[in-house]
Amino acid sequence: MNTYDIELKKNDVLCREGDIETDLYVVQSGELLVCIRKGSQVTAVATLGPGEYIGELSFFDNKPRGADIIALGPCKLVKIPAVEIRESFPAWLTTIGKMLALKLRLHDDVIRSKGIKKSNVETIKPLSMDDQRMYNQILSK
Repeated sequence: MNTYDIELKKNDVLCREGDIETDLYVVQSGELLVCIRKGSQVTAVATLGPGEYIGELSFFDNKPRGADIIALGPCKLVKIPAVEIRESFPAWLTTIGKMLALKLRLHDDVIRSKGIKKSNVETIKPLSMDDQRMYNQILSK
């Protein structure tokens, strides 16, 4: 295993909201839960699986992580260090990435403050109170 390969076990935390880190990750196998916390309430906003990226907002805008990410089971990821790849991007691509990150962070703020509204759309299921307690304990360590 090289330094760019990451292995997580169930309930391992990849990152916490507010972490200062800008590396990008690609999920190779397994499933991860993306969630936000408001007090002791934990709201699941997405699950990520093979082929999906993690950390693209921080990668482009150099701001702290916007959510908590926890492994739902064994996972393998590839870490793409920002300092090694960012310099190879043309300026226009970096500008587009920053603008998209800004828009997505604004939407994240709305979700964080107002919650997720459901209207006949297949979305991620809400976490049970037991799951919220468990994830809140894991993320509070």
